[in-house]
Amino acid sequence: MIGAGGLGCPALLGLRAAGARRVLVVDPDRVEPSNLHRQVLYDLGDVGAAKAEVAARKLAAAGIDARARVHRLAPADVPAFVAELVSARGPDAVVLECTDAPALKFAMNDACVAASVPLVIAAALALTGHVIAVGRAGGCYRCVFEAPPPVELVPSCASAGVLGTAVGTTGWLQAAIAVQLASAPADQGVLGRLHVLDLGRGTIRTLGGRSRGDCPICSARTVSSVTTAT
Repeated sequence: MIGAGGLGCPALLGLRAAGARRVLVVDPDRVEPSNLHRQVLYDLGDVGAAKAEVAARKLAAAGIDARARVHRLAPADVPAFVAELVSARGPDAVVLECTDAPALKFAMNDACVAASVPLVIAAALALTGHVIAVGRAGGCYRCVFEAPPPVELVPSCASAGVLGTAVGTTGWLQAAIAVQLASAPADQGVLGRLHVLDLGRGTIRTLGGRSRGDCPICSARTVSSVTTAT
């Protein structure tokens, strides 16, 4: 779990409810009172504490082997992090990307697709959200969005606003998809499909599923697969 904020909290609750038994939570930040309306795993008594440590403690109280890493994962660190994860937890690990950093989402996409590690990326703002799972097959995050936008063009929750139930619904869906990947890793049907939520209209659309022909990440994966098969 990369990020234990507005998306990570409901996703962790969803994983707990689904019977998850081992979770690593990575987040650099501390609990702030202004975020409690959407970071539903915490309460006023947790203000000032590290989110990763609070989340791990509350999951451990439910019988989960939960570990905390109070750390800001930079895009440049992602390949080593994914390699460490595969080495420690095996090929069946599932990563949930729950941050508000587009560059980190793309870095996680690239590293997890290269390592064939299932990854569920989510984002939410205002009344909308999206979730996509990538990994061994199907399209990837770059197939849809191509590249991170310039930092100055990325709206923040503080400037654009965010409805707590929007991130809650998005995070819960992210957990459901992660559980599906963990339960049936051979089922590739969920990979590459983008789920777009619009709580203002009360709609969920599901798009795509196939790799984009000129995607540099999926093209490299295809070449690697052909070489291995040969």
